[in-house]
Amino acid sequence: MKYNKQLLITGLAAAIAGCGGGSSSQPPINDNGSTPPTSNYEHVVSASYFSSCGEIIPQTEALVVRHDNSGAVAAVYKADNDGNIAIDYADVATYTMLSVGYWGETAYPRVHTYVDITADKIKDTRIIAEGFANEDSCECNNVTFDISQVPVASPMASVVVSTTTSSNIFDVNDTDWLAEANVCRPIGGEWPDIALTLTSAQEEPAETYYTAVLSDYSFDETYVVSNAELVRKVPFSVLNNNVNSNSSLRVSLRGLKDGWMHYADNVRAWDVAELSPSVPIFDTPETYINAYNFEFDSFSSEGTDVQVSIYTGAEVTLPSTHTESLDLSLMSYDLFSQQVLTFFDDESYNLSSVGADSVTVTLSGNDSFDDRLYFFQLTTPSQGSLAILDNLDIEGVDFPLSANFNFDEEPASGYIGLEAYDVQSTNDYLESLKNDDVTAYGMVYFDF
Repeated sequence: MKYNKQLLITGLAAAIAGCGGGSSSQPPINDNGSTPPTSNYEHVVSASYFSSCGEIIPQTEALVVRHDNSGAVAAVYKADNDGNIAIDYADVATYTMLSVGYWGETAYPRVHTYVDITADKIKDTRIIAEGFANEDSCECNNVTFDISQVPVASPMASVVVSTTTSSNIFDVNDTDWLAEANVCRPIGGEWPDIALTLTSAQEEPAETYYTAVLSDYSFDETYVVSNAELVRKVPFSVLNNNVNSNSSLRVSLRGLKDGWMHYADNVRAWDVAELSPSVPIFDTPETYINAYNFEFDSFSSEGTDVQVSIYTGAEVTLPSTHTESLDLSLMSYDLFSQQVLTFFDDESYNLSSVGADSVTVTLSGNDSFDDRLYFFQLTTPSQGSLAILDNLDIEGVDFPLSANFNFDEEPASGYIGLEAYDVQSTNDYLESLKNDDVTAYGMVYFDF
């Protein structure tokens, strides 16, 4: 493995992130940021921030660049005041999305290049920006709730708490009949709903799930949970587990509503036989299920310690109406781990042997003060090359960070990631993108 390749590819990421400003070569744009219409087709990509107070703020700085066959700028699509980017080009092209992220209160460029896609495959961007919330704009409080009427409460229960103003969930383990939830809101806004996922603390893993939503609560009185409902389950199995793993098999369960985590549970087992033979299907519009193995290793190269994390798993998003049995076949750990080593041999990579439909390369760098310098992603078919970055040009694109950042700075720390996705229902690259069907995946991250 040629670890010094790291410096080359972080340099390539910096090259594409370093936009020039105010050049006459910039394509014409309309007042709302889109290029003059060339067809009746339109796809809207959304860009926003999510503060630690739970406020969604449109990201008006975001933009999308469409490249022509030579890699030059063919069109620029800018976000409007609602953070919406309207793209009117229907055919296949290479796109680069530019947005601004925040590492604490420090802004940094986020760049995602998609090779040979249609515009509807560009992902919406919602960036967690904790620096947008402060004591003057946010208020929080605690809600005490009584779960004694929920069947799994006796003798002890485990409760997972989530709200629509938080990007995280937290566990209340081995609780008696009383528990607390912390809620936050922007000042002047509405208090969020509290979603509870309740299981028996004596079941490992959980067999019986109840869920409840608390909405009409107060901070002065204990809320009695009387509306908990039993969750329906379907038969479930995990296949192709890494039997030689040194860590546990993990299953993440998420009930999703409007893209938010609503209900949740995290299951761990040392053997597939220890898993429950059924899995909950929550009454939210979607249930996300992710089963995976995790392996960790480390090595030292040229005086730098590198930590290696490998995930091989399978995921699916199901509607609340799903009733059929579910089999998740994980990507082969042995095959994936062998293939990722070739990533450092040269600029090209080929993960078709693991069945991958698409590959995403991630490059992230921090400076010596641990502030984020940049975050870059490249999505390609299973056979791709970083050499494409040599030809992509965004000269003349007016991006807010172009004049304020030194992209030539060598990162003091960061990581390189390689993710391979195999959607089981298709072998087509375009069809596989933004697809909720059963997907086997392999991910490796090199932290330096």
